Amino acid sequence: MRDFDTDLFLLLNAGTTPNTVVAWLAIFIAKFVILVIPLYLAWLWIAGGRRNRLTAVALVLAFLLAIVLSYLIGLVAFRPRPFMAGVGHALVEHRPNGSFPSNHGLAFAVSAALLFMIRRRSAAWWAVGLGLLVAWSRIYIGVHYPLDMLGAAILAVPLAMASLWIMDRQGKAILSVLEHLQALALRPLARRMRP
Repeated sequence: MRDFDTDLFLLLNAGTTPNTVVAWLAIFIAKFVILVIPLYLAWLWIAGGRRNRLTAVALVLAFLLAIVLSYLIGLVAFRPRPFMAGVGHALVEHRPNGSFPSNHGLAFAVSAALLFMIRRRSAAWWAVGLGLLVAWSRIYIGVHYPLDMLGAAILAVPLAMASLWIMDRQGKAILSVLEHLQALALRPLARRMRP
């Protein structure tokens, strides 16, 4: 399986003489498309409404679970990134940490899984599309193998389910605490704005 993964990586990787426009586009996607996620979370929170805010909390909880699981997998089954193993060509500098699973891939995959589960299909399909672009770009620029992305997609489903399980039991209480903290944080600003 690792041979297949390496062969597929070499097929998708930029190579020694990448097209300048494609390389620039891949680097941009790999570095900046991830910012769509915090922007979406901010929009959900600011747009208000119980459903939007519960969705934002569920997504953040899923991301926290994903970060913990990714860290634990890195401790137990560390896999070096392609450039650390001398495989392919890296177009960007990256920390020499674990490759599996891709945290960028995991963020989009867990977003898509959770959004599909709560029937926000339009947003879920956007997460799928952007996630596929990010997966391609991170392989192309040489910082991930294809199986890093597949692993992220597989892990996303139980992570989204775990987040929703917690939200089903404690979501309203968590939301209440967060809204109270927001009110406390904004109180000084509200005082300053009074005539």
